[in-house]
Amino acid sequence: MAVFHVKKTSLGEDQTSLVFKGKIIEGPISKGMTIEIPVTGEAVVKMKVYDVVHFEKQKDEDKKVGLVVDFYNLPDDMEVVLGLNIADEDLNVVDE
Repeated sequence: MAVFHVKKTSLGEDQTSLVFKGKIIEGPISKGMTIEIPVTGEAVVKMKVYDVVHFEKQKDEDKKVGLVVDFYNLPDDMEVVLGLNIADEDLNVVDE
């Protein structure tokens, strides 16, 4: 299992994806892995990592990596996750 520290969550350029900007705390993270997004103390939403991007020009070391989650055809799900305003939080990323 890998751990990713999310510094900020933002809407992707295509408006159908979310980008979790942050840094990898533990383990390797790659496209196709599953990010576990806590919704409540008990419930977790699992979403596939569509892409891993590196922001070379980003000066803040805590926002150099972006995990892209595609919500194409899932606009309601995207609104719920965006509404969670995930920031300054560690998320588990697993290989499923």
